[in-house]
Amino acid sequence: YRRQRQMCIRDRQSGRTIIPCIHEVMSFKEAVNYAKDIDVKLIPYELCEGMKATKEALFGLKSGMDVAVFIGPEGGLEVEEVEKAKELGIIPISLGKRILRTETAGLAIMAIIMYHLESGE
Repeated sequence: YRRQRQMCIRDRQSGRTIIPCIHEVMSFKEAVNYAKDIDVKLIPYELCEGMKATKEALFGLKSGMDVAVFIGPEGGLEVEEVEKAKELGIIPISLGKRILRTETAGLAIMAIIMYHLESGE
């Protein structure tokens, strides 16, 4: 997600003053180009082994940073796509042992990021 630069009225339900921006589906090339100036870029990848890279990426996150998360299609990402992502500074991470559906992977990583930033761990 990428936080919006302008401040908004505090949302009554969530208490947020910055609302995460979810973009329309775009090609990998378009997404990479869009995210080139974002502080931290993550790509959950089902073949990423262990949680080491995930923990390192999370510990590097600080409040106020822009974060881009690249969610792959049903059926997963191609090895070549992940290698290209790594070349462009996008960090492959694991979301755990289970392979999540496309529509739940984004929610899962958002919850993980929010937990990390709000718990101070």
